[in-house]
Amino acid sequence: MKVSLRKTVLTLSLSLAVIVCFSANAFSAKYGVYTNVSVNVPGSVHSIANKVESALNANGWDVIGSFNVAVPAGDMQKGIVIVATNHVYNRYMVANGVNPVAAFGIPLRVEVFTTPNQGTVVSMVNLPAISRTFSGNSYVNYAVEVGGSIKGIIRNAVGGTASDENYGPIRSGRFPGGIGGGSFPGSVDSVQNYSGSSDSNLAGVAKLVMQGIKHNTGHWHLAYKINDPQDGFIEFGIYKNNVTRESISIDSGARATASYKYPGIDHASAYPIEILVYRNGQYTDVSVLGEMWRMKYYFADAGMWAFMTHMGMPGAIEGSIKKMILYGLAY
Repeated sequence: MKVSLRKTVLTLSLSLAVIVCFSANAFSAKYGVYTNVSVNVPGSVHSIANKVESALNANGWDVIGSFNVAVPAGDMQKGIVIVATNHVYNRYMVANGVNPVAAFGIPLRVEVFTTPNQGTVVSMVNLPAISRTFSGNSYVNYAVEVGGSIKGIIRNAVGGTASDENYGPIRSGRFPGGIGGGSFPGSVDSVQNYSGSSDSNLAGVAKLVMQGIKHNTGHWHLAYKINDPQDGFIEFGIYKNNVTRESISIDSGARATASYKYPGIDHASAYPIEILVYRNGQYTDVSVLGEMWRMKYYFADAGMWAFMTHMGMPGAIEGSIKKMILYGLAY
């Protein structure tokens, strides 16, 4: 009896140690912001993108938007970013509506793009990295599982050679450090807030934001809308061709070669930019991520020199977005 009890306790202790060790490793593991799915994928960018969309739609995800990647002048590479969402995943990541500001870490963004050395590539934002930043360490293991499932779904649809290479900024911690970095949600910039936080309050404010997007003169385009007031948020995703084009050019500088002048196309799934209408206690907030922080998060691998020589870019982007939002809120 004593031997049996001792064995049981030992088994439970070892099991607990394995779980704790696995979780700790997941929390501190190095993840790139982006991850490959498949390389040397046969077919055109558009045909591959269509297969990705169909596969996601058939396997529990809803494709809610896509856009052609604007590349620098003279670049012959092509790309498409696909945006998809899953209500179960979303709800989990915002803790069933308890932490709706974490919606900045959704939705899924997949990119299909051409390269001179790996053919056509399918990549995506790396869910463990994104979830660790925006939801917290305890969400990483679930994101690993979901990310692996998505990769399997896409690979079955498009073929090519499977690749799990992580790239972009590689971090072992939750947040980007150094100049322009810092914590989340400390990086959230509130544009406006309103008293009241019911579902109808969120819907009313979101309607005004949509007016701003619809009538903007800054060449911003709506890529998607996630309407999830029951979980405390409504999110818009916007993009601007000049911003995408310039980001690709800047990120390419340190990695450019004679045969691949603009490798920064592989970072295009940093876009769209999020505008979040969310429940914040008894208030409804309209917020964006501080653009310097956001660019540091998705483009830090461009190097400090790239940031220093384009210091005015984040402020110009954020100022343009805020102007658009405030125009809508004035309706």
